[in-house]
Amino acid sequence: MDNVDINVSYSDIHLGKKIGSGSYGVIHKAIWQTKSIAVKIIQENTSDTETEKRIKESEVLTEIRNLKQFNHRNIVTLYGVAKDPDNSICMLLEFADCGSLYNFLHCSDNDVSYVDKINWMAQCAKGMDYLHSNNTVHRDLKTQNLLLFDKYRTLKICDFGTVKQLTTINTEFIGTIRYMAPELLDADGKYTEKCDVFSFGIIFWEVMSRKKPFENLKDMHPFAIQKKIVCVRM
Repeated sequence: MDNVDINVSYSDIHLGKKIGSGSYGVIHKAIWQTKSIAVKIIQENTSDTETEKRIKESEVLTEIRNLKQFNHRNIVTLYGVAKDPDNSICMLLEFADCGSLYNFLHCSDNDVSYVDKINWMAQCAKGMDYLHSNNTVHRDLKTQNLLLFDKYRTLKICDFGTVKQLTTINTEFIGTIRYMAPELLDADGKYTEKCDVFSFGIIFWEVMSRKKPFENLKDMHPFAIQKKIVCVRM
């Protein structure tokens, strides 16, 4: 990824414990300029095909490019980009001291008021509206991509590798099926801002119920889940 603008020295980052992992690589808590941050380290998987490597690189470059231009209190901040000794890209991001909305809803027993739930969804809507006002669709809104800060008072949207401009043709099949708008399951389904709004509706239901969407279908074949989604049967 030689075309990535590197603007932070890796030696200035004091890496801490690993706090997450995925197909992209790992996330560590770290200190940079006395600030607690999250460092997303993009690692190549030796089992990836050349196509998978190109897709991952495209998503990383898209996420960096978009986060550099976004500026909103409900969008996670990118502080900079570095390269580690293994030449892996390191993204310096805001550290979500309260974790993801998904973990709060499904991995904790913490109580939350109706007012707090509405406040979270209002902030999600504001972040989504900001993206749409910039002719951008997220395409993978879900509770795993919503982070909580400031003693659970602030919510921010993250993970912008799948973001697309509305001025481009958006027909590739991207997103998480349980949050996906029914029209996208058609062969010629096109991503628009309405698809994000549908995902927002699923998230709203999930927050209010503290249940995972379509959880009763978890053992079904993906095509069967698609049929249920088209009928919108939670």
